Parts: sequence; structure tokens; C-alpha cells
Amino acid sequence: MEYLGVALIIGLFISNAFGLDCLYNGRYKTAGVLDILNLCMVVALAYTFKQVRSIVIVLIIAAAACALFFIIRYFIGRKKKKEDKKDTQETEAKPAGYIDADIEEKENEL
Repeated sequence: MEYLGVALIIGLFISNAFGLDCLYNGRYKTAGVLDILNLCMVVALAYTFKQVRSIVIVLIIAAAACALFFIIRYFIGRKKKKEDKKDTQETEAKPAGYIDADIEEKENEL
């Protein structure tokens, strides 16, 4: 039995309990400090169970997914901006009394 792992798990429970108490009582800075302590204990616990490699792989996948999301969002926004600019240029280029030839043809057919 690994006493270090058991001690870290007990420490996590205690730190989470104090963190929730601090949130409930309005001590947000103390709750933030306890959250950071919780994260450090989670990493230490992962080291004791040799799961760091799995955690790193998951974090790399999550970072790649976030980067891909923002890249796609950037290019979609850029494409929309170009289309909007093109539409505004077309409407600004027409004179005030301008009538499309298609509209005139349809009116003449009636």
C-alpha cells in the first residue's frame, strides 16, 4: 500500500472541503489558493501512480482541439468579412437611380 498516494487523496478531500467552505463564506482568494493546491496535489498523485504520460497525451489532444477550433473560427470570420465587404462595395458602386437589367426585363414582360 502506498502511503504517499493515500495521504494525497486524503489531502485532496480535505482541501476540497475547505475550498467549498471558503466559496460558501465568500473568501474567494482563499478558495482560489486551495484550488491551486488541489491541482498541485492531483499532479503529485498522478506522478505516484505513473499516469503522467496519459495526462500529457490528453492535454496535448485538448490543446490541439482548441487550436483547431480557433483556427477554423478565424478563417470563417475572415471569409464572412470578405463577403460582407464585397456586398457593401457592390451596393455602394450602384448609383441612386440604378435599376438592374433583370428587373427591367421582368417588368417589360408583364
